[in-house]
Amino acid sequence: MNEQRLQAYNQLIQTLLSCPSGEEPEILAANTELLDANFVQVVAAVAEHFAQQGEENTAEWLRNLATYLTTPETTPITQEDIDTYWRFIQEILQATAESNGDAEVIYPLLAANTDKLNDIFAELLRRWATNSLTEVEPDAAYIAAIIVILSSSISDFTLGSKASNMEIAIAGYEIALTVYTRSAFPEKWAMTQNNLGNAYVNRIFGERANNIELAIAAYTAALEVYTRNAFPQQWAITQNNLGNAYPDRIIGQRAENLELASAAFSAALEVRTCNAFPQQWAMTQNNLGNAYRNRIIGQRAENLELAIAAFSAALEVFTRSAFPEKWAGTQNNLGLAYGDRILGTKAENLELAIAAYSAALEVRTRSAFPVDWAVTQNNLGVAYSDRILGERAENIELAIAAYTAALEIYTRSAFPQNQAETLLNLGILYKQEKQFNLAYNTFVSAIATIEALRGEIVSGEEAKRKQAEEWNQLYRRMVEVCLELGNIIAAIEYVERSKTRNLVELILNRDSKTIFPPEVVTQLEKLRDEIASSQYQLQNGKAENPTDLAQHLQQLRQQRQVLQDSYLPVGSGFQFNQFQKTLEKRTAIIEWYIPTDRILTFVIKPNGQELTFWESQPEDFNALIDWSNKYLSDYYNQQDCIESLI
Repeated sequence: MNEQRLQAYNQLIQTLLSCPSGEEPEILAANTELLDANFVQVVAAVAEHFAQQGEENTAEWLRNLATYLTTPETTPITQEDIDTYWRFIQEILQATAESNGDAEVIYPLLAANTDKLNDIFAELLRRWATNSLTEVEPDAAYIAAIIVILSSSISDFTLGSKASNMEIAIAGYEIALTVYTRSAFPEKWAMTQNNLGNAYVNRIFGERANNIELAIAAYTAALEVYTRNAFPQQWAITQNNLGNAYPDRIIGQRAENLELASAAFSAALEVRTCNAFPQQWAMTQNNLGNAYRNRIIGQRAENLELAIAAFSAALEVFTRSAFPEKWAGTQNNLGLAYGDRILGTKAENLELAIAAYSAALEVRTRSAFPVDWAVTQNNLGVAYSDRILGERAENIELAIAAYTAALEIYTRSAFPQNQAETLLNLGILYKQEKQFNLAYNTFVSAIATIEALRGEIVSGEEAKRKQAEEWNQLYRRMVEVCLELGNIIAAIEYVERSKTRNLVELILNRDSKTIFPPEVVTQLEKLRDEIASSQYQLQNGKAENPTDLAQHLQQLRQQRQVLQDSYLPVGSGFQFNQFQKTLEKRTAIIEWYIPTDRILTFVIKPNGQELTFWESQPEDFNALIDWSNKYLSDYYNQQDCIESLI
């Protein structure tokens, strides 16, 4: 890269940073000769410079620019293309205005131009609106109203890219808010804030944590105008929306977020009564039930009773004949609550859970609702595995059948995490029934799936902790199965694989920018975001063609795996025999490992000597835990005494 070229790159970056918002596409279109791989590297380097200077907003903008330039579908366009988009924007706005947002008019036009529903549309809409609203100030409110109607239509539009549609909707709402200020148009400002909150909740691009915070901020803003006294129905709607956002919140304490969700749902129910608004009342009751079922603060037994009461209340309105989908969803939720229930007898609660899941499956069929069907089949498998009444052998067969049914939908390519969770449940069942060969084969498949997932986005400390516990449990169970089969070498290999996986995850999350070159970091981040976006669409039923998207996801994961392994060649490659050959004479390695209820010790010796293995008894392990707890308790009591004396 020569000095002159580098100066041109830097000049273009400065122009982009200083230009008015919305002019970036035109500037890029006028400088296509500079938009090469070297330019992307320079952008990434400048971004890191700004980050080191503490200017994180500028750094993030430049990182997004680098991603934008390396994404094929968002490559810069020519001036002719920009003119084409502007003509389409004017056409769709005119159609929206003349039809007053009639879907029968708008949707055919959108369907014929899905290729233009992308981030370029969103950017040019911002620029067009900025110029138009400045030039025709007396009509600004009218233009803003048309943009809001169009944004809502695109938000609900099922064709094209859902991710791009949400970006356009967000752009439209934010444009409208430049006109609909709180002081000039308080009611319309609140309405648009509520719509913007909905769009951020459903947003696919960007960090999930940030999107949820933006949604909460928008709902909270709307409630400044939507008070209970002035706008009771709108207040209740927004409270319900706010309640739905808090359980998904990643920032903050999980316990506190669930309390905020419960408070919002309870507030909504002050207006959404069964007599006045039965459907809305039932919907909010179902939402409140989920909040209570997951509640952390308070007594677990009482929270589950409140959840069961809320779900049961919802079912008074959500009957199978009137609202089959909602009835099935609430039955599934009720089954979960009964499965966790503390009060009453365990046997009876499991029967109630099985009855609820079975009811849900009357509507949640494989052909009509395949993903929901798989969710309930997995839940039913858990209930049958724990069932007390009936013949044990028959319950096991029913559990296996339910898990197997779920795995018809939960494939590695489409739903890898769900597949691994269901395989873990199935493997545990086989292990409990001492069918160790089946347990081994099931755990092999589950481990292969989760090791293919390394480096994927898991947002929030609570979610990361929960997932780490699940996958560590998987490895622990696998080690125990290997020992039951007498395969000590396989056991030590899976011990090492579990440790290696944790290490690799830590490296990828913390040190990736020091391991990989900047251009590789950019590629990995692009792949990570695209994988997360595609997975979100599949899991939430928002994929236009699920089969094609699942195949594309598999290709993306393979690309990421190859790229990661070329710089970080560790993972599942530990082989005991090869490792043993590296040990010098008179050298031995002692390996400690705790699976579930005992302590394992492996002694590895050189020269092909036999691997020595020892395990404690469960009572020894429990005695050690009791001793440790007592020691820690005595220690902290002594510290408290010393502090009180001081």
